[in-house]
Amino acid sequence: MLWKSASLRRALAIVLCTSAVIGCEPPPSEPDVGDADLGTLQGGIRSASGTLGGKLVWAHFNNPPAYSGRDYTITDELKRLINEVPAGGTIRGAIHSLSIDGVADALLAAQNTRGVTVYLVLDGKNAPSTDPAVNTIRQVANTRFCTNSSGGGGCISTTSASNMHTKMFTFSATKDPNGVLRPYVSWFGSANLTYTSGTDAFNNTLTVYDAVTLYDGLNANHSDMWNRRHYAGNDYYDSASGRGYYLTNPADAYASPEAAGQTDTIVTRLNDVTPDGNCRVRIGMAFVTTGRPELLAQIKRMKAGGCAVWMVVSGNSTDGIDMSQSVYNELLDAGVAIHRRDKVHDKFFLVYGKYGSSYAYRVYSGSQNWSQDALSENEELFVKMAPETGSVHPMYDAYYTHFNDAYNGGVTCTRSNYPCR
Repeated sequence: MLWKSASLRRALAIVLCTSAVIGCEPPPSEPDVGDADLGTLQGGIRSASGTLGGKLVWAHFNNPPAYSGRDYTITDELKRLINEVPAGGTIRGAIHSLSIDGVADALLAAQNTRGVTVYLVLDGKNAPSTDPAVNTIRQVANTRFCTNSSGGGGCISTTSASNMHTKMFTFSATKDPNGVLRPYVSWFGSANLTYTSGTDAFNNTLTVYDAVTLYDGLNANHSDMWNRRHYAGNDYYDSASGRGYYLTNPADAYASPEAAGQTDTIVTRLNDVTPDGNCRVRIGMAFVTTGRPELLAQIKRMKAGGCAVWMVVSGNSTDGIDMSQSVYNELLDAGVAIHRRDKVHDKFFLVYGKYGSSYAYRVYSGSQNWSQDALSENEELFVKMAPETGSVHPMYDAYYTHFNDAYNGGVTCTRSNYPCR
């Protein structure tokens, strides 16, 4: 049986590595591409915690098929974070889209019943909404709907196609899931505060506790959105000045937009990895366009260098996968394994690989889709988490399981079955 042979290979790899030279990391528990159990419903990981850079980090996941099509895990955790902010505290939030009443109710109650100061920025497309959740948010005193002179919904961006696509909250203090009050808390990820692209889709979020440098960096980004600071050529991200560039512990954060034709904020993070035969890359993505040629080239370089690469991308049985055919063909020709799965809204990269002279496990997450808009038109957040090393790597393992929750129930994509219905 395939699973038995895979288990034996993993056990052998660990024994060989244990007896090898110092610095060898055993490969993670990896299924062969052929081991995927298509059609089997995964149990659905909901949360995990670990320590990165000495800081407590929690990950939360939505896996709707495991919970009758609607998973409130992420929404419930965000409401809990809001509800546990002490009187006199401060909450800052960036909301791309909103229709879930409970989150809006919690934010208004924080303001009205506990005297919490709440600052919210929302994509301008929410402004004309009559949804009850949006009506509730209008009662939060410090709420701004972002629009620009070109008609876009961005706060910083000035293009007509722009979106405030960031999903982020910071809390001056709140309790962790174990009930411990902690300061300087940051929450970010892929989930919108709606049913369609929130509770009803595969999503992930990360919450980092007692990390003041990350908290300050994300607040600086929020302040720029709140004050609608614009930059020539949409060139907000600038590593030289530190604008949109926050090197912190236990995560580095990179905020879009960046002027077209400069760097790719994802590529310049992934190229830290030296590809080899032990390298593993998993990508969970809502959609893939032709607008990120450098990212396509980077994934192909990693595959050519020896990395095993798997992708799960959203789509449905009627329209097929949400991926441009030219990119689809190039990735498959390079040897990347792709599955199409309904209602994937994730935007993450999961890597086991060689960083410098040693191997590490790393999660990259945030709001960026594989698109040009995400790089140079929208407000977005891409976050590189601190690495995990050694035999214990709970964040990597959690994302590994979440990836497989989507991938293993998906449709295998091939050159001949595009659009992979």
